[in-house]
Amino acid sequence: MAKTIVIIGAGLAGTTAARELSERGQAVTLVDPAAGETSERPPLSKHLFDDSRYHLPFHLEASDLITFVRDKATEITLAEVADQSQQAGTVHLASGETLDFTHCILATGMEANRPEIPGYPDALPVYNLTEAEWIRKFVAESDGPLNVGVLGSGYLGMEVATSAVAAGHEATVYLRGDEPLRKQLSAHVRTALFEKHKDAGVKFVAHTSSPDDIPADTHNLFVTSVGARPALIPIDGVRPAEAWEVNEKLATSHAGVWAAGDCALITDGVFALDQPWACEPVAESHGKYLAELLSSDDGETGEPWSDIPWHWSFQGPEKVFTAGLTSPDATDTLIRHDPSGKKFQVFHFNGSAPGARLVGVETLNWPPLQAAARRVLAGNNIPTRAQIEDPDFDLKAHSRL
Repeated sequence: MAKTIVIIGAGLAGTTAARELSERGQAVTLVDPAAGETSERPPLSKHLFDDSRYHLPFHLEASDLITFVRDKATEITLAEVADQSQQAGTVHLASGETLDFTHCILATGMEANRPEIPGYPDALPVYNLTEAEWIRKFVAESDGPLNVGVLGSGYLGMEVATSAVAAGHEATVYLRGDEPLRKQLSAHVRTALFEKHKDAGVKFVAHTSSPDDIPADTHNLFVTSVGARPALIPIDGVRPAEAWEVNEKLATSHAGVWAAGDCALITDGVFALDQPWACEPVAESHGKYLAELLSSDDGETGEPWSDIPWHWSFQGPEKVFTAGLTSPDATDTLIRHDPSGKKFQVFHFNGSAPGARLVGVETLNWPPLQAAARRVLAGNNIPTRAQIEDPDFDLKAHSRL
């Protein structure tokens, strides 16, 4: 039976899947109010205050195999009996139209949390191209250095603040706790970044319990970065509280429906996590994986998704990377510096015994070693704690084995 594939969401995961499927000769329909007008989001927060490229376009053209539907999907209903000879379900659109499918990929991404800041009613996150363009225009039209306020201290917030300071502006980050990047990086990495950012001139206000505590008339530009949540549509009236739980093949519990990228919570397999991976390399990898899985004749029995998840964040002049399974609360780690002491890696293991295997790596300001870490984690010769503890261990050489 011919496959009818509908992809909901024209972000990185959805457009990657659509492109890859079309290159394999499979027709797809891509549903999104902005379908065909998308751009990659990751660099938006990194270059708001300079003339560098602040987004990476990834245009996807309509073709004989790619159909854009510029509408909002509101719900999915599944067929009462879904088998090889029947439709799996129907996508319902805000316009009232419907699209039947045999296979559906949910790639709806995330929506930024948008807290109200009483002293700054125009505060906004940098989560889409429109917001980034508004800020860049504001910066370009300003007469002199800006005083930038940032609520939130995850990756995006720190990228905004550090890029502002690097461009000659002032920046103050309001922390809920007493340090930034508490949920993203292990203690050694986040402490090193904290000190570097303070030395560079970023100001921090700790223990900001409420937006009401932020003084008004201090900042002439304010950016919020307090997390995001998956954008979800119901299936047969059911909408998860957090994200769509998927197995190691990215399949949901609903027949004929898969989820990819930021709206997918992987619960099985090597890279199961208690939250969506929410990083652009994973979204792209998910799209490529599902295109291969769904275009093959044995898609239902194909191999699980197994690419090494990784993330990058450029915070002013500082470059931080993660690869594999890392944890901000990890204790089973080892640290290796370069001879200058300015670059280092934190190695995460699945235990404290000498034979414990490497499962993840954090890298600060050492891109070639980040690439080596990814190769090692993706290979068949995973080093142990004892091996990496050896002063003569060479990660780059090991990555070529």
